[in-house]
Amino acid sequence: MIRVRQKACATMVVIATTAGVAACGNAPTAGRISKFLNGANGNNQIGLVVNSLGRSLTLFQLGRPTAQEQVAFGASNAITPVGLAVRGTTALVPLGDAASVALLDLDAPSVLRIYLFPSGNATGQAYVDDTTALAANTLTNVVGRFTTAQASDSITQTVSVAPSPGDIQVANGAAYVTSANLDSSYNPIGNGIVTKLNAATLAVLATGPTTGTNSTAATIGPDGHLYVVNTGDYVSQSTVTVMDTATLAVLATIPNAGVGAGAIAIDASGLAYISSFYSGTVIYNTGTSTYVRGIGNPLCVTAGGNCLGAFDARPDAAGNVYQTFFGTQSQPSIIYVYAHGTYVLTDSITVGQGPAGLRIATF
Repeated sequence: MIRVRQKACATMVVIATTAGVAACGNAPTAGRISKFLNGANGNNQIGLVVNSLGRSLTLFQLGRPTAQEQVAFGASNAITPVGLAVRGTTALVPLGDAASVALLDLDAPSVLRIYLFPSGNATGQAYVDDTTALAANTLTNVVGRFTTAQASDSITQTVSVAPSPGDIQVANGAAYVTSANLDSSYNPIGNGIVTKLNAATLAVLATGPTTGTNSTAATIGPDGHLYVVNTGDYVSQSTVTVMDTATLAVLATIPNAGVGAGAIAIDASGLAYISSFYSGTVIYNTGTSTYVRGIGNPLCVTAGGNCLGAFDARPDAAGNVYQTFFGTQSQPSIIYVYAHGTYVLTDSITVGQGPAGLRIATF
């Protein structure tokens, strides 16, 4: 059962991104939690997945995955979302080639407002606090800062960073921006670069190279280190650079992270889920520096003897792993669910076209 609650403001996304008009300006009602966000069947967790081809966000209850709600972003081909950030009952979804960022009220659910870059491609995103956010522009090579209550819809406070920024992580007042460091033809200029910013002022605090090319994703582990995925050339094995967040010094490089790896999540126990568009998800124990599931036995569903790729993978509170499969001409888009510990496939969830970035949250 899918309920699409687009509302009038969501239909204005295309207008907002092409003409500079605000979509909506109402704030979510404090303390209001819908029955849907409370979950179902004793499980209060909610999955949120960006449908890149469907130009929407789908919310589903982990306790009853067929119970879903959806927020539509519009019909324009310029809307190419792939990621999201969640804070409280709001979410940020950069809209890719539409050069804008949607602020969502997950409780409604609906689009509250659209924030606009003058041009480019908005991809990376992060909350600084409840009312302040950052977004990366991969074509103009800047990171922009905006607030939910600002009068203008334009993102005007920006800072230049290394070419092709695509991921932002915020911790302890600092923002860590991962840049793929590509030229205008999307070829590596050198290894990826991480820029450390003051999240409040956008002042550059430090920069440091990764140990691989085409660095595209990052996360901060429970050990406080920054883990950066170096996607590489989509033919050779990707790697992960481990960096000290204080100095950006390289602490280690994790090899054999899969071909075309482009997403990473680390749970509270230190298990890293590294997902590859071509070879599923490998699981790496950051505490023991060993693979639980390596490239010879990745977490994936096979079709025709081949491992289906994964755009993203996230564990729920019980350790079950939810993995997005983007889909192909012969294989439909799906979310696969694997049991904690055994990683046996237990479920598959249909959520829309081109499921990409995934989060699991409790409200």
